[in-house]
Amino acid sequence: MTEKTIAESSRRGNEVREDEIDLLMLASHFLEHAKFIIVSLFIGAFLFGAVSMFLIHPKYESTAKLYIISASKGSIVDLTDLNVGTTLTADYEELIISEPVAEQVIKNLKLKETPEKLLKKISISNPQDTRVLYITATTESPSESMKLANEFMDVSLKYLPDTMSTNPPNVAQRAKMPDKKSGPSNSRNTLIGALLGFILACGILTVQYLKDDTIHSAEEFENYFGIMPIASIPEGSGDLFDKEEEGKKREKRKGRKRRSKKNGGAR
Repeated sequence: MTEKTIAESSRRGNEVREDEIDLLMLASHFLEHAKFIIVSLFIGAFLFGAVSMFLIHPKYESTAKLYIISASKGSIVDLTDLNVGTTLTADYEELIISEPVAEQVIKNLKLKETPEKLLKKISISNPQDTRVLYITATTESPSESMKLANEFMDVSLKYLPDTMSTNPPNVAQRAKMPDKKSGPSNSRNTLIGALLGFILACGILTVQYLKDDTIHSAEEFENYFGIMPIASIPEGSGDLFDKEEEGKKREKRKGRKRRSKKNGGAR
């Protein structure tokens, strides 16, 4: 085979190596380093779990509910009232988290924070196709969350009718003391950490595999270059040769010592 043919085979083999990934070989590479993957998985789970349990403060949510509807004819509610309630819901949703309401809540509860900071703890939601507003307070204290949600609702009951010249909304549900935290989820964060550890380990091993251009077997040599190798040297043969050479050197040293002793005795 000419040098040109060998060079062409080498180039073709390198192109195949760059453009294709042998999934079976990659899976085998993962299995060889399964211990590394498992350790990375546990490290990721441990780190994320520890951060979730010890560094992130728990959050508690409490929700008060307002029902937006207005009876225009005494206690009778007709279709017009329902349509008006639907229209008012979007307006109320914005007004409840306005600065005047927040300032009044701060004054009533004697809080030491700005309206902007307080409003970050409050969220308003409106389930689809309903005229119910959820006023949810999220803080690090169960009692504080309950107080804030109820106070925002109480202040809104007076502020909204005065501002919009409408009848006050109805109280559907007062906020209650939450008996469990809303976040963070330690189990979910631990699973996320484990998943990230697994992905990171597999990514490192994949890069390592792609950068490894060593021929590991006669089959790989034939696949890459298109020719069969004439011979192969078993792995570890060099070490065996070195050991044999070291043994010969030791025997020579022992022989010289024996000859030196004999010569010394003859004298």
